[in-house]
Amino acid sequence: MLLSRFWYVVLSLAIGVLLFVLSLAHGIHNRFGTRVLNERLSSDSQVVSWYMKNDARERSAQLVKFALNPDVARYLAKSSANESKIPREARSKVRAALNRVASTIPKNQGFDAVFAVDQQGRVVAHLGYEQASGMDDFELGGYPVVADALHGYIRDDTLMLDRLYRVVSRPVELEVGRMPAGAVVGARIIDDRFARELSLRTGAAVAFYANGRRQSSGAPAGFDRSQLDRVITDLAAVESDVDYNKKGRSAVRIVGGNLGLVYARLPGEAWALGGGYVVGRVTNELASPFAFLTAADDTDKGKVNMPLVVLSTLAALFLGMLFSFVEHTRPLKVFASQVKLFGKGEVELQPSNFRGTYRTITSDLNDGIDNAVSKGGGSRRAADLSQVLGDMPDQPQMSAFSFPGEEETPPPSGPFDAPPSSVSAPLPSVPGGGPPVSSRGLPEPSAGPSSPSAKKAPLPIPTPTPSPAAVAPAAAAPAAAAPAAAAPADEDPDEEWQVIYKDFVAAKEKCGEKTDGFTYEKFKQTLRKNRDAIVRRHKVKRVKFSVYEKQGKAALKASPIKS
Repeated sequence: MLLSRFWYVVLSLAIGVLLFVLSLAHGIHNRFGTRVLNERLSSDSQVVSWYMKNDARERSAQLVKFALNPDVARYLAKSSANESKIPREARSKVRAALNRVASTIPKNQGFDAVFAVDQQGRVVAHLGYEQASGMDDFELGGYPVVADALHGYIRDDTLMLDRLYRVVSRPVELEVGRMPAGAVVGARIIDDRFARELSLRTGAAVAFYANGRRQSSGAPAGFDRSQLDRVITDLAAVESDVDYNKKGRSAVRIVGGNLGLVYARLPGEAWALGGGYVVGRVTNELASPFAFLTAADDTDKGKVNMPLVVLSTLAALFLGMLFSFVEHTRPLKVFASQVKLFGKGEVELQPSNFRGTYRTITSDLNDGIDNAVSKGGGSRRAADLSQVLGDMPDQPQMSAFSFPGEEETPPPSGPFDAPPSSVSAPLPSVPGGGPPVSSRGLPEPSAGPSSPSAKKAPLPIPTPTPSPAAVAPAAAAPAAAAPAAAAPADEDPDEEWQVIYKDFVAAKEKCGEKTDGFTYEKFKQTLRKNRDAIVRRHKVKRVKFSVYEKQGKAALKASPIKS
Protein backbone atom coordinates (compact mmCIF):
# COMPACT_ATOMS: atom_id res chain seq x y z
CA MET A 1 0.00 0.00 0.00
CA LEU A 2 3.02 2.25 -0.36
CA LEU A 3 1.77 4.06 -3.46
CA SER A 4 -1.66 4.77 -1.96
CA ARG A 5 -0.14 6.05 1.27
CA PHE A 6 2.31 8.18 -0.68
CA TRP A 7 -0.62 9.60 -2.66
CA TYR A 8 -2.46 10.43 0.57
CA VAL A 9 0.62 12.34 1.71
CA VAL A 10 0.77 14.20 -1.60
CA LEU A 11 -2.91 15.16 -1.39
CA SER A 12 -2.53 16.28 2.21
CA LEU A 13 0.45 18.45 1.29
CA ALA A 14 -1.47 19.87 -1.68
CA ILE A 15 -4.39 20.82 0.56
CA GLY A 16 -2.02 22.37 3.09
CA VAL A 17 -0.25 24.39 0.40
CA LEU A 18 -3.60 25.50 -1.02
CA LEU A 19 -4.79 26.73 2.39
CA PHE A 20 -1.48 28.51 2.95
CA VAL A 21 -1.69 30.26 -0.43
CA LEU A 22 -5.31 31.24 0.18
CA SER A 23 -4.48 32.65 3.61
CA LEU A 24 -1.50 34.52 2.17
CA ALA A 25 -3.59 35.94 -0.68
CA HIS A 26 -6.28 36.89 1.82
CA GLY A 27 -3.80 38.91 3.89
CA ILE A 28 -2.23 40.59 0.84
CA HIS A 29 -5.63 41.49 -0.58
CA ASN A 30 -6.81 43.09 2.67
CA ARG A 31 -3.55 44.99 3.13
CA PHE A 32 -3.63 46.45 -0.38
CA GLY A 33 -7.35 47.08 -0.06
CA THR A 34 -6.78 49.16 3.07
CA ARG A 35 -4.08 51.20 1.38
CA VAL A 36 -6.23 51.82 -1.70
CA LEU A 37 -9.16 52.77 0.52
CA ASN A 38 -7.06 55.37 2.35
CA GLU A 39 -5.90 56.91 -0.92
CA ARG A 40 -9.38 57.00 -2.42
CA LEU A 41 -11.02 58.51 0.66
CA SER A 42 -8.31 61.17 0.90
CA SER A 43 -8.87 61.99 -2.77
CA ASP A 44 -12.65 62.04 -2.30
CA SER A 45 -12.34 64.53 0.56
CA GLN A 46 -10.21 66.85 -1.58
CA VAL A 47 -12.64 66.58 -4.48
CA VAL A 48 -15.53 67.68 -2.26
CA SER A 49 -13.53 70.71 -1.06
CA TRP A 50 -12.52 71.61 -4.62
CA TYR A 51 -16.09 71.24 -5.90
CA MET A 52 -17.57 73.59 -3.29
CA LYS A 53 -14.96 76.27 -4.07
CA ASN A 54 -15.37 75.92 -7.81
CA ASP A 55 -19.16 75.98 -7.53
CA ALA A 56 -18.92 79.23 -5.57
CA ARG A 57 -16.71 80.81 -8.25
CA GLU A 58 -19.07 79.80 -11.05
CA ARG A 59 -22.10 81.14 -9.22
CA SER A 60 -20.34 84.40 -8.36
CA ALA A 61 -20.25 85.05 -12.10
CA GLN A 62 -24.04 84.84 -12.14
CA LEU A 63 -24.14 87.16 -9.14
CA VAL A 64 -22.58 89.91 -11.31
CA LYS A 65 -25.93 90.29 -13.09
CA PHE A 66 -27.54 91.35 -9.82
CA ALA A 67 -24.69 93.70 -8.89
CA LEU A 68 -24.75 95.51 -12.27
CA ASN A 69 -28.48 96.13 -12.30
CA PRO A 70 -28.97 99.94 -12.05
CA ASP A 71 -32.11 99.74 -9.89
CA VAL A 72 -30.35 97.50 -7.37
CA ALA A 73 -27.38 99.90 -7.11
CA ARG A 74 -29.52 103.10 -7.00
CA TYR A 75 -31.97 101.96 -4.34
CA LEU A 76 -29.33 100.25 -2.20
CA ALA A 77 -27.56 103.62 -2.14
CA LYS A 78 -30.82 105.34 -1.02
CA SER A 79 -31.27 102.78 1.74
CA SER A 80 -27.67 103.21 2.87
CA ALA A 81 -28.18 107.02 3.08
CA ASN A 82 -31.16 106.54 5.43
CA GLU A 83 -29.65 105.21 8.63
CA SER A 84 -32.90 105.13 10.58
CA LYS A 85 -35.17 103.15 8.29
CA ILE A 86 -35.17 101.37 4.94
CA PRO A 87 -37.41 103.30 2.53
CA ARG A 88 -40.46 101.33 1.36
CA GLU A 89 -39.78 102.33 -2.23
CA ALA A 90 -36.27 100.91 -1.98
CA ARG A 91 -37.63 97.56 -0.81
CA SER A 92 -40.13 97.25 -3.67
CA LYS A 93 -37.77 98.46 -6.40
CA VAL A 94 -34.88 96.23 -5.33
CA ARG A 95 -37.15 93.19 -5.00
CA ALA A 96 -38.55 93.75 -8.48
CA ALA A 97 -35.05 94.06 -9.88
CA LEU A 98 -33.95 90.84 -8.17
CA ASN A 99 -36.89 88.96 -9.70
CA ARG A 100 -36.11 90.27 -13.18
CA VAL A 101 -32.46 89.21 -12.99
CA ALA A 102 -33.23 85.81 -11.42
CA SER A 103 -35.53 84.93 -14.32
CA THR A 104 -32.61 85.25 -16.75
CA ILE A 105 -30.30 82.86 -14.90
CA PRO A 106 -30.35 79.12 -15.91
CA LYS A 107 -31.93 76.95 -13.25
CA ASN A 108 -28.88 74.75 -12.79
CA GLN A 109 -26.75 77.85 -12.07
CA GLY A 110 -29.23 79.78 -9.95
CA PHE A 111 -29.50 80.32 -6.20
CA ASP A 112 -31.91 79.04 -3.58
CA ALA A 113 -31.87 82.51 -1.97
CA VAL A 114 -30.61 85.98 -2.94
CA PHE A 115 -30.14 88.92 -0.53
CA ALA A 116 -29.58 92.64 -1.30
CA VAL A 117 -27.78 94.27 1.65
CA ASP A 118 -27.14 98.02 2.15
CA GLN A 119 -24.08 99.58 3.81
CA GLN A 120 -25.70 99.21 7.23
CA GLY A 121 -25.83 95.42 6.76
CA ARG A 122 -29.62 95.47 6.54
CA VAL A 123 -31.41 93.20 4.07
CA VAL A 124 -33.33 95.57 1.78
CA ALA A 125 -34.92 92.80 -0.29
CA HIS A 126 -34.53 89.07 -0.76
CA LEU A 127 -35.69 86.06 -2.80
CA GLY A 128 -36.27 82.52 -1.60
CA TYR A 129 -35.59 82.93 2.11
CA GLU A 130 -39.15 82.88 3.44
CA GLN A 131 -38.02 82.91 7.08
CA ALA A 132 -37.16 86.62 6.67
CA SER A 133 -40.54 87.60 5.21
CA GLY A 134 -42.13 90.43 7.22
CA MET A 135 -38.95 91.11 9.21
CA ASP A 136 -37.93 94.74 8.93
CA ASP A 137 -34.83 94.33 11.03
CA PHE A 138 -33.35 91.28 9.31
CA GLU A 139 -29.65 91.82 8.60
CA LEU A 140 -26.53 89.90 7.54
CA GLY A 141 -23.84 92.54 8.12
CA GLY A 142 -22.39 90.64 11.05
CA TYR A 143 -21.18 87.73 8.89
CA PRO A 144 -17.59 88.06 7.66
CA VAL A 145 -18.52 87.03 4.13
CA VAL A 146 -21.03 89.95 3.91
CA ALA A 147 -18.79 92.47 5.67
CA ASP A 148 -15.97 91.76 3.22
CA ALA A 149 -18.32 92.30 0.27
CA LEU A 150 -19.44 95.67 1.71
CA HIS A 151 -15.78 96.64 1.68
CA GLY A 152 -15.30 95.71 -1.96
CA TYR A 153 -14.27 91.99 -1.83
CA ILE A 154 -15.71 88.89 -3.43
CA ARG A 155 -16.00 86.09 -0.88
CA ASP A 156 -17.55 82.62 -0.41
CA ASP A 157 -18.31 80.81 2.83
CA THR A 158 -20.55 78.23 4.49
CA LEU A 159 -23.16 79.71 6.84
CA MET A 160 -25.38 78.01 9.37
CA LEU A 161 -28.74 79.85 9.24
CA ASP A 162 -31.83 77.67 9.59
CA ARG A 163 -29.67 75.05 7.83
CA LEU A 164 -26.31 74.86 6.10
CA TYR A 165 -25.83 77.21 3.11
CA ARG A 166 -23.03 77.71 0.66
CA VAL A 167 -22.94 81.50 0.04
CA VAL A 168 -21.06 83.81 -2.31
CA SER A 169 -21.07 87.64 -2.01
CA ARG A 170 -19.85 90.56 -4.07
CA PRO A 171 -20.09 94.38 -3.78
CA VAL A 172 -22.63 96.60 -5.59
CA GLU A 173 -21.01 99.81 -6.85
CA LEU A 174 -22.91 102.90 -7.88
CA GLU A 175 -19.91 105.14 -8.62
CA VAL A 176 -16.36 104.06 -9.34
CA GLY A 177 -13.90 105.11 -6.67
CA ARG A 178 -16.46 105.36 -3.90
CA MET A 179 -17.51 102.86 -1.24
CA PRO A 180 -19.96 100.22 -2.51
CA ALA A 181 -23.63 101.12 -2.23
CA GLY A 182 -24.22 97.67 -0.76
CA ALA A 183 -23.73 93.98 -1.58
CA VAL A 184 -25.61 91.05 -3.06
CA VAL A 185 -25.37 87.57 -1.49
CA GLY A 186 -26.33 84.37 -3.27
CA ALA A 187 -26.99 81.27 -1.17
CA ARG A 188 -27.39 77.61 -2.07
CA ILE A 189 -28.81 75.10 0.44
CA ILE A 190 -26.55 72.15 1.28
CA ASP A 191 -29.34 69.56 1.05
CA ASP A 192 -29.53 65.97 -0.15
CA ARG A 193 -29.55 67.15 -3.78
CA PHE A 194 -26.27 68.97 -3.23
CA ALA A 195 -24.79 65.90 -1.50
CA ARG A 196 -25.89 63.62 -4.34
CA GLU A 197 -24.12 65.79 -6.88
CA LEU A 198 -20.91 65.39 -4.91
CA SER A 199 -21.50 61.63 -4.56
CA LEU A 200 -21.87 61.29 -8.33
CA ARG A 201 -18.61 63.16 -8.89
CA THR A 202 -16.60 61.15 -6.34
CA GLY A 203 -18.30 57.76 -6.33
CA ALA A 204 -18.28 57.86 -2.53
CA ALA A 205 -20.99 58.49 0.04
CA VAL A 206 -21.03 62.14 1.22
CA ALA A 207 -22.71 63.60 4.30
CA PHE A 208 -22.71 67.08 5.87
CA TYR A 209 -23.11 67.64 9.60
CA ALA A 210 -23.32 70.58 12.00
CA ASN A 211 -24.23 71.06 15.66
CA GLY A 212 -23.87 67.31 16.20
CA ARG A 213 -26.52 66.42 13.59
CA ARG A 214 -26.43 65.12 10.05
CA GLN A 215 -27.76 67.86 7.76
CA SER A 216 -27.76 66.07 4.41
CA SER A 217 -26.34 63.00 2.69
CA GLY A 218 -25.95 61.34 -0.67
CA ALA A 219 -24.72 57.89 -1.64
CA PRO A 220 -24.03 55.98 -4.86
CA ALA A 221 -26.21 53.11 -6.03
CA GLY A 222 -25.90 50.00 -3.91
CA PHE A 223 -24.71 51.86 -0.83
CA ASP A 224 -26.79 51.47 2.32
CA ARG A 225 -27.47 55.05 3.41
CA SER A 226 -28.42 53.87 6.90
CA GLN A 227 -24.72 53.27 7.47
CA LEU A 228 -24.21 57.03 7.38
CA ASP A 229 -26.08 57.21 10.70
CA ARG A 230 -22.86 55.93 12.25
CA VAL A 231 -21.29 59.28 11.39
CA ILE A 232 -23.08 61.01 14.27
CA THR A 233 -22.15 58.33 16.80
CA ASP A 234 -18.52 58.57 15.70
CA LEU A 235 -18.28 62.38 15.87
CA ALA A 236 -17.40 62.41 19.57
CA ALA A 237 -14.37 60.21 18.88
CA VAL A 238 -13.37 62.36 15.89
CA GLU A 239 -13.03 65.44 18.08
CA SER A 240 -9.97 63.85 19.70
CA ASP A 241 -8.31 63.14 16.34
CA VAL A 242 -5.09 65.18 16.10
CA ASP A 243 -5.16 65.53 12.32
CA TYR A 244 -8.80 66.64 12.40
CA ASN A 245 -8.07 69.43 14.91
CA LYS A 246 -4.82 70.68 13.37
CA LYS A 247 -5.23 70.03 9.67
CA GLY A 248 -9.00 70.07 9.38
CA ARG A 249 -9.09 66.51 7.96
CA SER A 250 -9.00 63.22 9.89
CA ALA A 251 -7.19 60.03 9.07
CA VAL A 252 -9.19 57.10 7.69
CA ARG A 253 -11.49 55.66 10.31
CA ILE A 254 -13.05 52.20 10.05
CA VAL A 255 -16.53 52.16 11.56
CA GLY A 256 -18.70 49.09 11.96
CA GLY A 257 -15.97 46.83 10.61
CA ASN A 258 -16.60 47.57 6.93
CA LEU A 259 -17.13 51.34 6.49
CA GLY A 260 -14.15 53.65 5.93
CA LEU A 261 -14.71 57.36 6.72
CA VAL A 262 -12.69 60.58 6.41
CA TYR A 263 -13.96 63.71 8.18
CA ALA A 264 -13.16 67.29 7.06
CA ARG A 265 -14.16 70.63 8.56
CA LEU A 266 -16.01 73.30 6.63
CA PRO A 267 -14.24 76.69 6.53
CA GLY A 268 -15.63 79.89 8.04
CA GLU A 269 -18.41 80.19 10.53
CA ALA A 270 -19.44 76.54 10.14
CA TRP A 271 -16.06 75.56 11.61
CA ALA A 272 -17.00 77.18 14.92
CA LEU A 273 -20.31 75.33 14.93
CA GLY A 274 -18.60 71.98 14.38
CA GLY A 275 -19.76 71.87 10.78
CA GLY A 276 -18.07 69.60 8.30
CA TYR A 277 -18.51 66.85 5.80
CA VAL A 278 -17.54 63.20 5.67
CA VAL A 279 -16.84 60.88 2.75
CA GLY A 280 -17.24 57.13 3.10
CA ARG A 281 -16.62 53.93 1.20
CA VAL A 282 -17.27 50.31 2.02
CA THR A 283 -14.06 48.37 2.56
CA ASN A 284 -13.17 45.53 0.21
CA GLU A 285 -11.71 43.34 2.93
CA LEU A 286 -12.53 39.63 2.81
CA ALA A 287 -13.75 37.98 5.97
CA SER A 288 -11.98 34.67 5.28
CA PRO A 289 -9.75 33.07 2.63
CA PHE A 290 -12.77 31.28 1.16
CA ALA A 291 -14.60 34.59 0.62
CA PHE A 292 -12.77 34.87 -2.73
CA LEU A 293 -15.45 32.59 -4.18
CA THR A 294 -18.31 34.94 -3.27
CA ALA A 295 -16.39 38.15 -4.00
CA ALA A 296 -15.47 37.11 -7.56
CA ASP A 297 -17.70 38.28 -10.39
CA ASP A 298 -18.22 36.80 -13.84
CA THR A 299 -15.23 38.70 -15.23
CA ASP A 300 -12.92 37.24 -12.59
CA LYS A 301 -14.26 33.73 -13.15
CA GLY A 302 -13.80 34.13 -16.90
CA LYS A 303 -10.07 34.72 -16.42
CA VAL A 304 -9.55 31.37 -14.68
CA ASN A 305 -7.67 28.79 -16.77
CA MET A 306 -10.40 26.16 -16.60
CA PRO A 307 -8.72 23.63 -18.95
CA LEU A 308 -5.70 23.51 -16.62
CA VAL A 309 -7.95 23.11 -13.58
CA VAL A 310 -9.96 20.31 -15.20
CA LEU A 311 -6.87 18.46 -16.48
CA SER A 312 -5.15 18.68 -13.10
CA THR A 313 -8.24 17.34 -11.35
CA LEU A 314 -8.67 14.47 -13.80
CA ALA A 315 -4.96 13.59 -13.57
CA ALA A 316 -5.09 13.48 -9.77
CA LEU A 317 -8.27 11.39 -9.91
CA PHE A 318 -6.75 8.94 -12.41
CA LEU A 319 -3.59 8.46 -10.37
CA GLY A 320 -5.58 7.90 -7.20
CA MET A 321 -7.80 5.28 -8.85
CA LEU A 322 -4.78 3.63 -10.47
CA PHE A 323 -2.94 3.31 -7.15
CA SER A 324 -6.09 1.99 -5.49
CA PHE A 325 -6.55 -0.63 -8.23
CA VAL A 326 -2.93 -1.75 -8.16
CA GLU A 327 -2.64 -2.03 -4.37
CA HIS A 328 -6.18 -2.89 -3.30
CA THR A 329 -8.65 -4.02 -5.98
CA ARG A 330 -6.30 -6.30 -7.97
CA PRO A 331 -4.76 -8.13 -4.94
CA LEU A 332 -8.25 -8.63 -3.50
CA LYS A 333 -9.49 -10.21 -6.72
CA VAL A 334 -6.45 -12.53 -6.85
CA PHE A 335 -6.97 -13.56 -3.22
CA ALA A 336 -10.69 -14.17 -3.79
CA SER A 337 -10.03 -16.35 -6.85
CA GLN A 338 -7.41 -18.42 -4.99
CA VAL A 339 -9.73 -18.92 -2.02
CA LYS A 340 -12.47 -20.08 -4.39
CA LEU A 341 -10.11 -22.67 -5.96
CA PHE A 342 -8.91 -23.67 -2.50
CA GLY A 343 -12.53 -24.26 -1.48
CA LYS A 344 -12.90 -26.66 -4.39
CA GLY A 345 -9.73 -28.49 -3.37
CA GLU A 346 -7.92 -27.63 -6.58
CA VAL A 347 -5.03 -25.58 -5.12
CA GLU A 348 -3.20 -24.94 -1.87
CA LEU A 349 -3.15 -21.47 -0.34
CA GLN A 350 0.52 -20.55 -0.58
CA PRO A 351 1.56 -17.33 1.28
CA SER A 352 4.28 -16.79 -1.31
CA ASN A 353 1.59 -16.17 -3.93
CA PHE A 354 0.39 -13.04 -2.15
CA ARG A 355 1.79 -9.76 -0.84
CA GLY A 356 1.24 -7.54 2.14
CA THR A 357 -1.82 -8.16 4.28
CA TYR A 358 -3.09 -11.02 2.14
CA ARG A 359 0.12 -12.96 2.75
CA THR A 360 -0.42 -12.62 6.49
CA ILE A 361 -4.07 -13.69 6.18
CA THR A 362 -3.07 -16.73 4.11
CA SER A 363 -0.42 -17.76 6.62
CA ASP A 364 -2.82 -17.38 9.56
CA LEU A 365 -5.51 -19.33 7.71
CA ASN A 366 -3.13 -22.23 7.02
CA ASP A 367 -2.05 -22.26 10.66
CA GLY A 368 -5.66 -22.35 11.79
CA ILE A 369 -6.50 -25.27 9.48
CA ASP A 370 -3.44 -27.19 10.72
CA ASN A 371 -4.48 -26.66 14.33
CA ALA A 372 -8.04 -27.78 13.62
CA VAL A 373 -6.85 -30.94 11.84
CA SER A 374 -4.35 -31.80 14.58
CA LYS A 375 -7.11 -31.61 17.19
CA GLY A 376 -9.27 -33.90 15.04
CA GLY A 377 -6.52 -36.53 14.80
CA GLY A 378 -6.05 -36.43 11.07
CA SER A 379 -3.64 -35.00 8.55
CA ARG A 380 -4.47 -32.04 6.36
CA ARG A 381 -4.97 -32.14 2.65
CA ALA A 382 -6.30 -29.55 0.27
CA ALA A 383 -9.41 -28.78 2.34
CA ASP A 384 -12.80 -27.81 1.02
CA LEU A 385 -13.74 -24.52 2.69
CA SER A 386 -17.40 -25.40 2.37
CA GLN A 387 -16.68 -28.41 4.56
CA VAL A 388 -14.65 -26.43 7.08
CA LEU A 389 -16.69 -23.20 7.27
CA GLY A 390 -20.02 -24.34 5.84
CA ASP A 391 -22.07 -22.61 3.18
CA MET A 392 -22.13 -18.85 3.77
CA PRO A 393 -25.71 -17.55 3.23
CA ASP A 394 -26.39 -14.12 1.80
CA GLN A 395 -28.34 -13.18 4.94
CA PRO A 396 -28.17 -14.68 8.42
CA GLN A 397 -30.67 -17.52 8.99
CA MET A 398 -31.73 -19.22 12.23
CA SER A 399 -31.77 -22.99 12.60
CA ALA A 400 -35.20 -24.65 12.56
CA PHE A 401 -34.03 -26.94 15.38
CA SER A 402 -32.42 -26.41 18.75
CA PHE A 403 -30.44 -28.35 21.28
CA PRO A 404 -32.38 -30.03 24.02
CA GLY A 405 -33.33 -27.59 26.73
CA GLU A 406 -32.84 -24.50 24.43
CA GLU A 407 -35.11 -22.62 22.06
CA GLU A 408 -34.34 -20.83 18.83
CA THR A 409 -36.43 -18.56 16.67
CA PRO A 410 -37.44 -20.22 13.40
CA PRO A 411 -36.94 -18.31 10.20
CA PRO A 412 -39.83 -16.27 8.84
CA SER A 413 -42.12 -18.00 6.39
CA GLY A 414 -42.83 -15.91 3.36
CA PRO A 415 -44.24 -12.53 4.33
CA PHE A 416 -45.11 -13.78 7.83
CA ASP A 417 -42.93 -13.62 10.93
CA ALA A 418 -42.95 -16.70 13.11
CA PRO A 419 -42.15 -16.23 16.81
CA PRO A 420 -39.99 -18.60 18.80
CA SER A 421 -41.13 -22.19 18.85
CA SER A 422 -40.56 -24.65 21.65
CA VAL A 423 -40.24 -27.55 19.23
CA SER A 424 -36.85 -29.28 19.37
CA ALA A 425 -35.34 -32.36 17.87
CA PRO A 426 -32.21 -34.33 18.85
CA LEU A 427 -29.30 -34.34 16.45
CA PRO A 428 -27.61 -37.55 15.26
CA SER A 429 -25.01 -39.08 17.53
CA VAL A 430 -21.39 -39.73 16.61
CA PRO A 431 -20.40 -43.36 16.22
CA GLY A 432 -19.10 -44.82 19.39
CA GLY A 433 -21.62 -43.07 21.64
CA GLY A 434 -20.07 -39.56 21.42
CA PRO A 435 -22.00 -36.33 21.84
CA PRO A 436 -24.11 -34.93 19.00
CA VAL A 437 -22.40 -32.72 16.44
CA SER A 438 -23.60 -30.00 14.12
CA SER A 439 -23.61 -30.73 10.44
CA ARG A 440 -21.32 -27.68 9.95
CA GLY A 441 -19.00 -27.98 12.90
CA LEU A 442 -15.56 -29.61 13.08
CA PRO A 443 -15.61 -33.20 14.37
CA GLU A 444 -14.48 -33.86 17.91
CA PRO A 445 -12.16 -36.86 18.38
CA SER A 446 -14.15 -39.89 19.40
CA ALA A 447 -11.15 -41.77 20.82
CA GLY A 448 -7.61 -41.11 21.91
CA PRO A 449 -4.55 -41.62 19.73
CA SER A 450 -4.17 -45.17 21.02
CA SER A 451 -7.61 -46.28 19.85
CA PRO A 452 -7.85 -48.45 16.75
CA SER A 453 -9.59 -45.74 14.81
CA ALA A 454 -6.61 -43.42 15.24
CA LYS A 455 -4.32 -45.85 13.38
CA LYS A 456 -6.43 -45.71 10.26
CA ALA A 457 -5.91 -43.28 7.39
CA PRO A 458 -6.92 -39.74 8.44
CA LEU A 459 -10.05 -38.28 6.97
CA PRO A 460 -10.24 -34.77 5.41
CA ILE A 461 -12.52 -33.19 7.97
CA PRO A 462 -15.59 -35.26 7.05
CA THR A 463 -19.00 -35.05 8.64
CA PRO A 464 -19.22 -38.18 10.82
CA THR A 465 -21.45 -40.90 9.47
CA PRO A 466 -23.52 -42.43 12.25
CA SER A 467 -23.60 -46.18 12.61
CA PRO A 468 -26.82 -48.06 11.89
CA ALA A 469 -27.26 -48.68 15.60
CA ALA A 470 -26.95 -45.05 16.45
CA VAL A 471 -29.10 -43.90 13.59
CA ALA A 472 -31.95 -46.17 14.36
CA PRO A 473 -33.21 -44.42 17.49
CA ALA A 474 -32.78 -41.00 15.92
CA ALA A 475 -34.47 -42.01 12.71
CA ALA A 476 -37.32 -43.57 14.57
CA ALA A 477 -38.41 -40.27 16.08
CA PRO A 478 -39.03 -38.50 12.77
CA ALA A 479 -40.72 -41.55 11.39
CA ALA A 480 -43.05 -41.69 14.36
CA ALA A 481 -43.76 -38.00 14.13
CA ALA A 482 -44.45 -38.08 10.41
CA PRO A 483 -48.11 -39.00 10.74
CA ALA A 484 -48.68 -36.04 13.06
CA ALA A 485 -47.02 -33.65 10.60
CA ALA A 486 -48.97 -35.02 7.71
CA ALA A 487 -52.24 -34.96 9.57
CA PRO A 488 -54.69 -32.43 8.13
CA ALA A 489 -54.97 -29.10 9.93
CA ASP A 490 -58.08 -27.94 11.73
CA GLU A 491 -60.94 -26.54 9.76
CA ASP A 492 -60.56 -22.92 8.73
CA PRO A 493 -61.56 -20.65 11.64
CA ASP A 494 -63.54 -18.26 9.42
CA GLU A 495 -64.80 -16.12 12.29
CA GLU A 496 -61.28 -15.59 13.66
CA TRP A 497 -59.80 -15.00 10.20
CA GLN A 498 -62.52 -12.48 9.35
CA VAL A 499 -61.35 -10.40 12.32
CA ILE A 500 -57.70 -10.78 11.22
CA TYR A 501 -58.69 -9.71 7.67
CA LYS A 502 -60.40 -6.54 8.90
CA ASP A 503 -57.46 -5.67 11.15
CA PHE A 504 -55.01 -6.28 8.29
CA VAL A 505 -56.99 -4.07 5.85
CA ALA A 506 -57.18 -1.32 8.50
CA ALA A 507 -53.41 -1.57 9.07
CA LYS A 508 -52.69 -1.33 5.32
CA GLU A 509 -54.87 1.79 5.01
CA LYS A 510 -53.15 3.33 8.01
CA CYS A 511 -49.75 2.75 6.39
CA GLY A 512 -50.95 4.26 3.10
CA GLU A 513 -51.02 0.97 1.17
CA LYS A 514 -53.54 0.19 -1.56
CA THR A 515 -56.34 -2.32 -0.74
CA ASP A 516 -58.07 -2.36 -4.14
CA GLY A 517 -58.87 -5.95 -5.18
CA PHE A 518 -57.72 -7.35 -1.82
CA THR A 519 -60.63 -9.71 -0.98
CA TYR A 520 -61.17 -11.99 1.95
CA GLU A 521 -61.04 -15.07 -0.32
CA LYS A 522 -57.49 -14.25 -1.44
CA PHE A 523 -56.51 -13.48 2.15
CA LYS A 524 -58.02 -16.74 3.35
CA GLN A 525 -56.10 -18.79 0.76
CA THR A 526 -52.86 -17.18 1.87
CA LEU A 527 -53.57 -17.87 5.54
CA ARG A 528 -54.50 -21.51 4.84
CA LYS A 529 -51.35 -22.08 2.77
CA ASN A 530 -49.05 -20.63 5.42
CA ARG A 531 -50.87 -22.37 8.26
CA ASP A 532 -50.48 -25.78 6.62
CA ALA A 533 -46.78 -25.14 5.92
CA ILE A 534 -46.09 -24.11 9.54
CA VAL A 535 -48.04 -27.09 10.92
CA ARG A 536 -45.98 -29.51 8.83
CA ARG A 537 -42.70 -27.77 9.60
CA HIS A 538 -43.08 -27.38 13.36
CA LYS A 539 -45.41 -30.36 14.01
CA VAL A 540 -47.99 -28.29 15.84
CA LYS A 541 -51.75 -28.52 15.91
CA ARG A 542 -52.72 -25.01 14.98
CA VAL A 543 -51.34 -21.57 14.12
CA LYS A 544 -52.46 -18.20 15.48
CA PHE A 545 -52.09 -15.07 13.32
CA SER A 546 -51.84 -11.46 14.47
CA VAL A 547 -51.45 -8.10 12.69
CA TYR A 548 -48.61 -5.63 13.36
CA GLU A 549 -46.68 -2.87 11.56
CA LYS A 550 -43.18 -3.60 10.21
CA GLN A 551 -40.98 -0.93 8.56
CA GLY A 552 -43.98 1.22 7.70
CA LYS A 553 -46.04 -1.62 6.18
CA ALA A 554 -48.76 -3.95 7.45
CA ALA A 555 -47.54 -7.49 8.26
CA LEU A 556 -48.78 -10.71 9.83
CA LYS A 557 -47.12 -12.70 12.59
CA ALA A 558 -47.65 -16.47 12.74
CA SER A 559 -47.48 -18.16 16.17
CA PRO A 560 -47.32 -22.00 16.22
CA ILE A 561 -49.38 -23.48 19.08
CA LYS A 562 -48.85 -27.08 20.20
CA SER A 563 -52.21 -27.65 21.82
